[in-house]
Amino acid sequence: METKDNNLISLQGLEVYYRIGGGIFSEAKTVKAVDGVTLDIRRGETLGLVGESGCGKSTLGKAILRLTEPTGGKVFYNGKDLAHLPKAAMRDQRKDLQMIFQDPYASLNPRMTVGQIISEPIKTFGLANGGLDERVQELMETVGLSRRFIKRYPHEFSGGQRQRIGIARALAVDPKFIVADEPISALDVSIQAQIMNLLERLQAEKDLTYLFISHDLRAVRHLSDRVAVMYLGKIVELAPGKDIYADPLMPYTQALISAVPVPDPEIEATRERIILKGDVPSPINPPAGCRFHTRCPYAIEACKTTVPKLVEIKPSHFAACIRINDENPDVDANAQAGLGDIQK
Repeated sequence: METKDNNLISLQGLEVYYRIGGGIFSEAKTVKAVDGVTLDIRRGETLGLVGESGCGKSTLGKAILRLTEPTGGKVFYNGKDLAHLPKAAMRDQRKDLQMIFQDPYASLNPRMTVGQIISEPIKTFGLANGGLDERVQELMETVGLSRRFIKRYPHEFSGGQRQRIGIARALAVDPKFIVADEPISALDVSIQAQIMNLLERLQAEKDLTYLFISHDLRAVRHLSDRVAVMYLGKIVELAPGKDIYADPLMPYTQALISAVPVPDPEIEATRERIILKGDVPSPINPPAGCRFHTRCPYAIEACKTTVPKLVEIKPSHFAACIRINDENPDVDANAQAGLGDIQK
């Protein structure tokens, strides 16, 4: 099977399960970190992936690149299922698929100079056709670092500069797709804007495709063409960025967006925060039916048993909620009558 022409990456039922525990007196348990995710990432777009900590965002990104091994499902890139490629064949694909890591302090080898860090992937893929230092210095200038820093070590740089080094390393092999895993969360607010602007500029110049993973909805709103919302291993809403902020359908998405502060103090004072009750359930033993029903203020009895499918509610706007899916035969008239309540 091949990906559609406008899709660079296509996930089909992707799963990442972990077995934990188990011994003489106890059974092993299964953590469903990513549970049956089907998702397309279009060429040249930035797909934002948001959700609470522990919902599976980073695991999903790493599973696409096989940094974490999928336990089920498929990941199509250029007609090839990356999830089932032999390791030797997967290594050949890594040139096109790179990652920017969350922690700019832990993701750089402290014993290597900047030049060595950035040049390592170039040498790994046999792309050093002379002029290696010149290529590294060009990459440094591309991400806003001075050429004269090539002999310096990571500890001599600020957090924002270290993240630029990580971005240069990801760009070194001219990738087509980059997973940006919380690339600004460890940085000061003033530096965050610089890194976001840099990512935007590089995308325009190099025709890059991003999966931008973040819990910062303001950053996602600024960068993303479409936004996918993840909860307990599943995608629960997917829509163009402007639509999902203007008209969120899932109660979970509504709660996330209500938590984003507004710069205008007068508007902020009149806004109503949606406070979710209870804790996020354990991925070891997720709730039956809709996984959000234990915290949802609009849950009905059917939510406890019916697993909602991610369906198109409005043009290009998908949601997984039986109370807003009027095509679901398992929902009675009383449930459908609650549609207006959810969308208020």
